[in-house]
This record gives sequence, C-alpha cells and structure tokens, in this order.
Amino acid sequence: MAPAVNEFNFDHADLQSGLPAEPHEISAGSSRGDQAKVLRGLMEQRQPGIIEKSNTSRCRTLAVCSGKGGVGKSVISLNLALALAKTGASVCLMDINLALGNIDLLCRLNGYWNLSHVVSGARSLKEIQLEGPLGINVITGASGLTDLADCSEAVRKDVLGQMQELEATHDYLILDNGTGIHRSIRQFVTTADDVLIVTTPEPTAIADAYATIKSLSTIESLNIQALVNQCTSLDQGEKVFQQLKKTTELFLHTGLNQAGQIPHDLQVVQSVYDRDPLVLSHPHSPAAEAIFRLARHVIDVRKTNEQPNKQESYFPRLWQRLLGEAA
Repeated sequence: MAPAVNEFNFDHADLQSGLPAEPHEISAGSSRGDQAKVLRGLMEQRQPGIIEKSNTSRCRTLAVCSGKGGVGKSVISLNLALALAKTGASVCLMDINLALGNIDLLCRLNGYWNLSHVVSGARSLKEIQLEGPLGINVITGASGLTDLADCSEAVRKDVLGQMQELEATHDYLILDNGTGIHRSIRQFVTTADDVLIVTTPEPTAIADAYATIKSLSTIESLNIQALVNQCTSLDQGEKVFQQLKKTTELFLHTGLNQAGQIPHDLQVVQSVYDRDPLVLSHPHSPAAEAIFRLARHVIDVRKTNEQPNKQESYFPRLWQRLLGEAA
C-alpha cells in the first residue's frame, strides 16, 4: 500500500534453469494426502527434540526486504552472504519468498526439497540444505514453517530443535523476504535482529519502501536500515535516503538508519545472466565493492548492538510469535 499523498512527495526526476528432477515417490500407490499423514505419523513417533532456552546466541539475523519487486533484493541478499563468508563467517541464507523464491537459481543450485518437506517429515533439515559458493548454506521454502501451526506438539519440537541447531552453527542468518511484508511471513521479519529495506531511486520504489517501513514502524525493537540500490551517483543515493529519513521522522516519529548505497553497474546484470554471483565473478566492480562495504557495515552493527545476555535465539522467538498469531 502506497503512502498517502500528503505523507510523501517526490521532488526528483527520476534464468534460466533446468527443471529439478522429481523425487522418488514414497509409495507408488499412495496419494499425496496419504503420504503426508504417514510422514507426520512417523515424526510423532520419534523422540521429540528438546528446545532449551539459551541466554546467549552468536547468530545475528538480518531480514532483507523491499516494498517493490525488481529492486535487486535477492541479488543483494546472496552477494552480501558471500561477502560475509569471505571474512570467515559462517552464513546461512534462507529464501522466505512465498512462491517465487530464486536464490538457488542465482548461484547455479537447483533445490527441490525445502522446509515444507521438513515440516511434513519427508526430509531432515540437514538433507535439504544446499551448499552454495564459499560454503554458505542455502535453504529454500522457509515460509513452510508457518505450516507448523497445524502440526502436533511433537512435530513442532522436532522441527524447531533442528532449526535451533542450524542457528547455533552459523554467525549470520540472512532472510531473503518476498516483496512487501505479507501477513503470513510478517513474523519472520519482525523477529529478526536487523531489517534491511532495499529501494532504488525510482519514485514508485521509494513510495513502496516507505510503505514497508511504515508497516514495521510500530515494532520498537527493530533496527530498520535503508539501502539505496542502482544509484547513478553518490549524490542521488544520499538524496533518496535523506528523503526517506525525513519522511519517516515526520510522519512515523521514528528513526531510519543508513546502510549505504550500491551504484548502477552493468556487471550485476551480467552476473545474473551467468548465474555467477557478482562478488565472485567481478569482485572489483563498483557494485561488488559497495557490497563489501555493506558487509563491513553489517559486522559493525553487530559489534555495536551485540548484547552480552541476549534473549533466546531467533527460532524460538519466531515460533512464539507464530503460535500467538495462530491462537
């Protein structure tokens, strides 16, 4: 939803991939519904995982969002994950787009199994992880976690236990969100430590970015940052950010932090066509160097905001919110 006219005024001008192979059927004569019942039944018979509250968590969660499609959000998510991995950090990249996730395609991976299969019991979390470049872990279909609300307590504990183990073995968890903040995955974003809103200098992109910020502004604990992509100059990027910041302060009475800007760079387009991430294929290009600066910014934010006695980790917090919403 775009902001009202009196809230926001603009004063500046302006893969292909082979189809994945089908998995083997569990039973040639069984229907999909029967399979789901059998799988869930098997999971309920397993010893449920024990979810213990942890007072500390070294994993930092960053949700990458945009108000409008086509602003480069997924490309930034992937390349940021790789830039962080280059520093020696262990990174997990989760695609929580509801239906059109494509993170795996951008780095020559073809994933069929996703988190919905973990929830159903068809696969374990370790079995669906895709090993991406530089050893980053890529997980698709994260929005399938919302299906846990319909599962038994034993299944919930088992899946969430696996998610906690995943979190405990990574330094950064990057969530590539879909366009806008859809109600079904809103809690994925609002539970994160940091939120990165990606926009471009295009007026419609700025308006939609503001609408996204507005929808999140009531969550006091969120650290919301803005990143301006595809800038033609430093001045243009700064002008767009200041416009967003002033409007946010004036009408939402909240602050907006600056994450940086990324210049318009034809090498980005080429890397998408080649399915070869920019920071690996063209590490010295202007856009890649800007992404490395963004990675340093993310590391600095973590150092500044890290709490010695941090509340329980991301996935238990997420589940509590999902459970509360389903009640």
